[in-house]
Amino acid sequence: MLNRFPGFADDYLEEQILNSEKVTVVFDTNILLNLYRYEKKIVNDILLQIKSLKRNKFFDIWLPHQVALEFNLQRKQTFKTQEKAFQEFSKEFKTFSKKLDGLAKVGGKNSELSPLKKELGVHLDRISNVINKHQQKERNVRLEDKVIEQVFEIFEGLVGEHYSFEQMKRIEQEGEYRYSHNIPPGFDDGGKSVSYSYMGTKIESKYGDLILWNQLIDRAISSKNTLILVTGDEKSDWKSKEFDRVHPELINEFKLKTGQDFYSLTLPNFERHFKPRLKRKLSDATTNEIIKLNQNDNSGWLEDILFVFQKKGKPLTLKEVYNEILAYTDRELPPSWDVIIRRTIYNHCSDLKAFLGKRDLFIKLDSGKYGLR
Repeated sequence: MLNRFPGFADDYLEEQILNSEKVTVVFDTNILLNLYRYEKKIVNDILLQIKSLKRNKFFDIWLPHQVALEFNLQRKQTFKTQEKAFQEFSKEFKTFSKKLDGLAKVGGKNSELSPLKKELGVHLDRISNVINKHQQKERNVRLEDKVIEQVFEIFEGLVGEHYSFEQMKRIEQEGEYRYSHNIPPGFDDGGKSVSYSYMGTKIESKYGDLILWNQLIDRAISSKNTLILVTGDEKSDWKSKEFDRVHPELINEFKLKTGQDFYSLTLPNFERHFKPRLKRKLSDATTNEIIKLNQNDNSGWLEDILFVFQKKGKPLTLKEVYNEILAYTDRELPPSWDVIIRRTIYNHCSDLKAFLGKRDLFIKLDSGKYGLR
């Protein structure tokens, strides 16, 4: 019986994955994009570990074409997000300086604030110089982009092939059926409407995870290895809340189609479980920073979403929610920020399979819009 339902085994990770003879390690798009968000020493630590996997006989590393494509399409947007946050910071400082200057002028030179403003002036000038210096430094980083150079070097010759027009149409048809029945992976992305192209073939962004899934299956068939997807975001259409790990359905499908085992882990958990096999470990500082960034990326969104619905006072499409949050938020947006927003709504809507069974805050309308209950 177990050979037909391997994903339901409670000890699947320990008994199957960790006892594999060889493992192909695949990195999700968010792992690569987050390299632009860490400080230099953290980036170097992660990249050195990835390089060490190439020299380890127990591991192969590989990049699906869909991941490589998404990384190249989105990396510039990561810079823009950081630039927006910097501009907001600079704007707030200038507003504070102007307000202080205005208040100090009340009552003229005899004002009690006048000497305070004079004493603070030197420090404000220093802060302004630091901001301007940092701005120039960030511009230089964007121009040089050392991350892309290293990513290109590491994965040279290790990127999968793209799908043809016919293959992409088949995946789209499959996606329509799977998403309508909440079959993982990718149904959380059903609200995406952006499309792009590669080699003359249109690619619907909402099918990105399903394209990735098919490429993982193809790789396992050709390599005959266990496959681990290392990701920075444990989405509900990949992770089962009942099992608190990758969906059993995904493990079953993968095993029955390829004959190989599949699992998904965050980078810290990959290190924790495979530590005896690793030639190079991440520093504690790196691991803590990865965990902290992931926690920050996934916290506070519910309050932002509720604010948007209360502000507009009417049902909204997912796209309208995205646009509202993009317009007013001052937080740093992670690469998968739209997925996090969509998932947060789904997790708090009892009309959907992704509902977590706690706070039932949203209702899904026949129009495809969402409203507050």
